[in-house]
Amino acid sequence: MFRIAVLLVPLVLLELVSRGSALSLNDPCKNPDDQPGRCIFLRECPALLNIYNKQVLTPDESSFILSSRCGKSGTKSLVCCAGADVAISSSSSKFLKSPHCGLDLSDRIVGGQPTNLDEFPWTALIQYSKPDGRTGFHCGASLINSRYVLTAAHCIKAIPKGWEVLGIRLGEYDLFNDGKDCIDGVCADVPVDVAIEQIIVHEEYNLRTPGQYNDIALIRLARNVSFSTYIKPICLPVDSAERFRDIVGTVASAAGWGRTETGRGSSIKLKVSLEISDPVRCAKAYVPSHIILRDTQLCAGGLRGKDTCSGDSGGPLMKRIKSTHFLYGIVSFGPNKCGTNKVPGVYTNVVKYIEWIENNLQ
Repeated sequence: MFRIAVLLVPLVLLELVSRGSALSLNDPCKNPDDQPGRCIFLRECPALLNIYNKQVLTPDESSFILSSRCGKSGTKSLVCCAGADVAISSSSSKFLKSPHCGLDLSDRIVGGQPTNLDEFPWTALIQYSKPDGRTGFHCGASLINSRYVLTAAHCIKAIPKGWEVLGIRLGEYDLFNDGKDCIDGVCADVPVDVAIEQIIVHEEYNLRTPGQYNDIALIRLARNVSFSTYIKPICLPVDSAERFRDIVGTVASAAGWGRTETGRGSSIKLKVSLEISDPVRCAKAYVPSHIILRDTQLCAGGLRGKDTCSGDSGGPLMKRIKSTHFLYGIVSFGPNKCGTNKVPGVYTNVVKYIEWIENNLQ
């Protein structure tokens, strides 16, 4: 009888909606024990997933999972996950914490390799409208909660005359494909385009300064976005363990659709591994260009043929710590020839702007 319960659970979850008014994805809810949570996919609720994956379920466990049903998203059922409230709320909690951010399901970027469909699901694109009526994606960004993306200030202030920031795209993989992106028979969800409600550029950013100090901006989306396998936020290094971690000499990753060694932008999302550079050595590399770097910036790369490049601006430089990715840098600028040996790229040091970010989140 217990094994029958195991087999019946997925069928019921797929076919039935909870009693009463069905909730939508990410809506607040209460589980059968009257604990507050959020209405999310079963696969994203560790507590319920642990029960569901047992070899044998007791009648009480089976009943608990069935009673946790709260609604549907498309054809997939949702469950009320206790304690998941912080994973969705962007305005009340300010910053998300692991495991509600920084996780993906996958174990010009010069020298980059293609990502998996579900890899780095916080990587976003900024879309611009142009005077001739065309549109295009020319900067990256990172989703940090359900309402905000973080990018570079120069992606807002240093754009050509007549260009306007139009919106944000999430969940993208192949820019040349208008439908679902698929690899080896596995298909991602259709990308989501979201309008912009507000743009907050750091008040001390000056695009005419060669050093591009304070190259950071927040973009508030016009609505909350729902998280999925292909759209998730990245964690910020808020806690002391991540905030004061010595990352010099360690390896980080960057991802985006920027210019590659072919000289053209990539149609698919690429990734590259880069070593975080010693700041003193990096500063010396920019002395000939009359650029003085500050501690609000960090450097990565410096190996021939491996770098971020034009079009990657605003995108993430991230470190995986255990199973969680943290956003440590925002692509800012680099040598004229991307991937120049011994000249690392320069990134906005996110750790130095945690208070600024927090103060500007609504």
